[in-house]
Amino acid sequence: MEKSPHFFKVILPSTLAEKKLGIPEMFVKKFGNELPDIATLEVPNGQVWLVRLTKDGRKIWFQDGWDDFIQYHSISVGYFLVFKYVKNSAFQVLIFDSTACEIHYPYNAMETNPECNAANSKLKPDNKSFSLKKTDREQSTSPD
Repeated sequence: MEKSPHFFKVILPSTLAEKKLGIPEMFVKKFGNELPDIATLEVPNGQVWLVRLTKDGRKIWFQDGWDDFIQYHSISVGYFLVFKYVKNSAFQVLIFDSTACEIHYPYNAMETNPECNAANSKLKPDNKSFSLKKTDREQSTSPD
């Protein structure tokens, strides 16, 4: 069984100013062909965000929806994000603050701010259905 790949990114001033985050070149080289235009980012509380990927040759960025993700999670310069690639453009994201401690967001975040999550995203692709319930998502992310 192949281990899920991970990569990390440190949030720099340019990341916040440009409102996009580059995916590492070595990751793109290995998995770039598997990545459609929309990625899902899941934080440990189960909340899922849709973010459009921008592609330019062998470079790929999280872009449209990335700034909303950053703002909602109050991510700032010096934060450290670990991305675990699950499959089909799905990533699990751990967020560490500038003290090097993981941030634990409330589990009821989906209920308190539903307009920020995948269910109501303008980026939702027509050929896939996304569920915010972790137990249902594995069965509902495949195209019919």
